[in-house]
Amino acid sequence: IPSKTLRESALFLAGGRRRGVVTNPSAANPTVRSFMALKRHLVARWRDKVETSFRKRKVTRLRGTASFADAHTLRLDDGQEVHGEHILIATGSRPRAIKELPVDGRQVHDSETLLGMDEIPLTMIVLGGGVIACEYASIFQALGVQVTLINGRDRLLGFVDIEATDFLEQALIDGGMVIRHGARPQGLTRVGHNEVELALSDGTVASAETVFVALGREPVLDDLALDRAGVTLTDWGTIAVDEYMRTSTSHIYAAGDVVGFPSLASAGMEQGRVAAAHMFGHARGGVDELIPSGIFTIPELSAIGLDEDAAREAGYDPVSGSAHYRENVRAPMLGDEHGLVKLVADRATGKLLGATIVGQQATELVHFAMAVIHYGGSVEDLTRFVFNLPSLSALYRQAAYAVQDRINAGSTA
Repeated sequence: IPSKTLRESALFLAGGRRRGVVTNPSAANPTVRSFMALKRHLVARWRDKVETSFRKRKVTRLRGTASFADAHTLRLDDGQEVHGEHILIATGSRPRAIKELPVDGRQVHDSETLLGMDEIPLTMIVLGGGVIACEYASIFQALGVQVTLINGRDRLLGFVDIEATDFLEQALIDGGMVIRHGARPQGLTRVGHNEVELALSDGTVASAETVFVALGREPVLDDLALDRAGVTLTDWGTIAVDEYMRTSTSHIYAAGDVVGFPSLASAGMEQGRVAAAHMFGHARGGVDELIPSGIFTIPELSAIGLDEDAAREAGYDPVSGSAHYRENVRAPMLGDEHGLVKLVADRATGKLLGATIVGQQATELVHFAMAVIHYGGSVEDLTRFVFNLPSLSALYRQAAYAVQDRINAGSTA
């Protein structure tokens, strides 16, 4: 909730600046805390809803930290012991600590401290090329910060379709962001109270008022004494689970970031639902593989199903086609023509295999593709659907025509 609240506020402010609506200097240069007033309100409302749900379902909540005493017993830090026939581990994750980049919550931040800043800096270095790095880099850029993103790998968001990530990267660069690939931090020097210098592996030095470290997260497992319960880990340090989210100890389940990729809120919710259903004999199947990914950058990026590479690995002969937001009359009405809808289909059957969307409302638009894929729909179906006009959803029809044209022409992309 906190980062998404800041994102929506940044979008509103950026839209006002773009349209010349925001002219008051104090309104154009707010503090992070001023944005967080809304966050606190939303968090409080959501907490109240959860508390109400607990009471209605007679859920007992105990506060504290706990570790396994044995496979059926948890011992809290106050000495209290709780016995369970079934146990679900959902302790989440935390930012991975980097010894060479100590977080002080003032000049050097991670995702736990960033939103506690008193003032929005003029310049910021973001370290990382994953979801959290890209989201915050784009949010602070929208707030008027000069952002330099330093990514140790050769591209952003390596698990996402490369055409989509290239499109996103160009949109960020067009907005003024500096993006450097293949450089890794070697050391950090604080220069006075308002500047940090970062030595990089390519021999250069980058400087900014603030450094945001987003070099991955790790599951919070170290104090649970999992060995006492016989719970084993993967080579990645996450909890190993089966399709029903059972661990190596069959009555103990795990869900969310503790089981690793994709580490999405939507995936964690579904994993928890499947685990609870299986515990009490209501499971109809394991976790559905068709889970959308939503990356709340500016512009948004979302995907569902297979990209071309994954489709080939699955034995399909994939064909892709795209439609750009600039070709759709609704996009300029909404104030941003940066966007792309890309569809992947099977050449032989025309069956829709996957969709990737970059642009405003991408995380909402993707659900339509999810439904079509789930029910075995084809790109021909998409060309026959009638969409509201003007609407961004109509981009599906344009992209479907592009796929059909390539199928008819015998090309793949």
